[in-house]
Amino acid sequence: MTTPVIKVNGIGPKTAEFLKNHRITTVEALVKSGIAKLSLAPGFNKNRATIVINEAGKLIGEPQLKTPSQSTAKSSSKVKTEPENLDKKDKKDKNKKGKGKKSKKDKKNKKKDKKKNKK
Repeated sequence: MTTPVIKVNGIGPKTAEFLKNHRITTVEALVKSGIAKLSLAPGFNKNRATIVINEAGKLIGEPQLKTPSQSTAKSSSKVKTEPENLDKKDKKDKNKKGKGKKSKKDKKNKKKDKKKNKK
């Protein structure tokens, strides 16, 4: 049985086109190609590739793989993790959230002060 890769949850038209260019057109071929190949697709990392490979495996009855976060996280401890796709700038912005922000009222008062100083 051959099922097209577009039927896999997590594979859209762009990813299907990428896979087609790499001669992967069926779910069976996708599962066989593995996580490393799929993680090269635009917008994919190792974790997302594992999830999609698992979705593909469900369609053809393959056993599920552990995602990287499942194999490294301890179940008893509470570990807060950052998404893998955040770059340094995004992390900085996330850490600064709410710090140094001026309210609309502060901005209006600043404009009024400038107008007064000009007169």
